[in-house]
Amino acid sequence: LMGFVNEQKRIVKAKIKPEYPNDVSDVIIHKVREVLWEKPELIDEYINKAELSQEKIDILRLWRTKHKKGMFLVLEYQPEYAVVIAPNEQGEDRLYGIKGMSNSLANILRQDLPVMIETVLIPFKGKIIYDSYIGTFPIGYAKGAKALFGEMHAKAAEHGIITSLD
Repeated sequence: LMGFVNEQKRIVKAKIKPEYPNDVSDVIIHKVREVLWEKPELIDEYINKAELSQEKIDILRLWRTKHKKGMFLVLEYQPEYAVVIAPNEQGEDRLYGIKGMSNSLANILRQDLPVMIETVLIPFKGKIIYDSYIGTFPIGYAKGAKALFGEMHAKAAEHGIITSLD
C-alpha cells in the first residue's frame, strides 16, 4: 500500500517494496503514510489495481472508512489493551482500547502515564490497532491536570471502552 501511494503521488524517490525488512527508512515511509491518511481514497485505488484476497480488501475498506487519526492521551495500560481518551465525531470524550500487533503499547511506549501520542487508529479483525507509527510528546503533567484527566476518564467510562471501529 505504501509503495502504491508513493508511486501514485511521487512523494519520495525511493522505491518502497512490500517486504520486510524494507530498505527504505522509517522517516521516508512516514512521509508517504502522511499522504495516505490525508487522501484515504488512495486505498480504493490500491484495491482496484492490486490482486488481493477478499479478506484483505475488506480490511482495507474498513481502514479507509473507519480510521481515526489524531492525538490521544494514554491513561492506563490494561492486560488486553492500552486505554486512550479522545473526542469522538461529536466532540465528546470517549475511551478506546488499543492493542499492539506484536507488542503491547506499554512495551512500545515505556513511559509513565499519562502520555500524549499522535497516531492513526485502524480496525483489524474486530480490534483497534494503530498504523505502526506513534509520535510521543514529552510533556509532564501537574497534579491539577492529572486530576482533570481522571475526571475525563470517569465521565467517558460511563460509555464503556470502545474496542472495535468496525
